Amino acid sequence: MKRVHLIFGILLFVVFLITGQFMRADFPDKDSIDQMLRVLMRSRHIYILFSAFIHIMLGIYLEMRPGTVPRSLQYLGSGLLLLASVLLVWAFVSETYIYAEFSGISRYGIYASLAGVIFHLAGGLSFRDGETGPPSQK
Repeated sequence: MKRVHLIFGILLFVVFLITGQFMRADFPDKDSIDQMLRVLMRSRHIYILFSAFIHIMLGIYLEMRPGTVPRSLQYLGSGLLLLASVLLVWAFVSETYIYAEFSGISRYGIYASLAGVIFHLAGGLSFRDGETGPPSQK
């Protein structure tokens, strides 16, 4: 799962760079577009970066826990974070280029990100001998 997050995070960072180039090419005169659309576009663009950073960090530091419940929570969290990333990229495309207004897709992407992080937190803080935190190095 670690490698999936790392590769996906790097690819998502490339998507962030590409969406930045789209914004530069499609809207070179920033003062000519509606300022609300500009803020919406930039925020959706930053959401992609935010999502890429979450995946990259998980790709570097994720340690799957022993035990069915903690591992299941971590897999659920990873699935939600992957779904969130897809929603956030879709939100950039649809809210910026198709609807040119807020549609709620980005809200669901942010909620899915929050849920994914919470599930990773719950799975990562598995109880072992009354202790919480990362497993001891033996």
